[in-house]
Amino acid sequence: MNARHQPATTPRPSTATWRFATTAALAGAALVASAGALAEPLPAPGALLRQGEWGGSVGTFLIPAPFEGRTAQHWPMDGWAVLMLDAQAATLTIRPLAAAEARERFKPITDQVTRAETQPYEGNLQEVPPDVAADLYARVPGVAWKAGSVPIHRFKNGTTMLQPELGYRFQMTLNDKPYAFTVQNGLRTADGRPYGEGVQFSLEIDGARFDYDLGGFGWDVRLNALGDFDGDGKPDFLFGIGGNNSGHEALILSTQAKPGKNPPTAYLSSVGC
Repeated sequence: MNARHQPATTPRPSTATWRFATTAALAGAALVASAGALAEPLPAPGALLRQGEWGGSVGTFLIPAPFEGRTAQHWPMDGWAVLMLDAQAATLTIRPLAAAEARERFKPITDQVTRAETQPYEGNLQEVPPDVAADLYARVPGVAWKAGSVPIHRFKNGTTMLQPELGYRFQMTLNDKPYAFTVQNGLRTADGRPYGEGVQFSLEIDGARFDYDLGGFGWDVRLNALGDFDGDGKPDFLFGIGGNNSGHEALILSTQAKPGKNPPTAYLSSVGC
């Protein structure tokens, strides 16, 4: 990010093992299940979408938890924004979408899901250009997205992406506001013994701690973007997570967090073969 968002120094480590349950029967419309089938411990209230395969082929995306039980034609089209990450410029450009534009943009997705709800899977992999696939769409109830570009943090490795060392407490500042975050695999007892599984993310800011269980494998997590996405002066995070023949993205917005345990703000999952 800019010079006002700087890391401090601190200690490191920690690991364990995580299995992420997924019914990867890539046969027929049954595969177009939901992200809930991969079971984040707390379902995300918001949704993420990407263009790509939604019909049940290899790498198919799964229906976000908030849309479970709805036909694709009844997915909400209000409140969406497209998030465009420019790693070279270290910016995240946010553009809110009118409902009509969202409906048009998501037609390739909703058409696939609708077909999969009524027809057997035919094995036709949907391919999209890389620039189209790179756009991430987000909808979070109660969030009014502001149009514009926000700076994202550039780490000491020279990039805007970090594979965080597990158990390392990163001490940072954003616009002179100090905060710290930690990523680990599984939980710890009071005396430090590991138990449980999955990506455990903790944010400490303003004297409070916010904890998130993001699922997936704790040892296969990337921080893809870090900055103030929602304009409240506090850090927000976009993670990419590997799982058991699956991949996940988790968006964390500080405006939606309460001290203690929180769900990811928005979540998207895909499964392999």
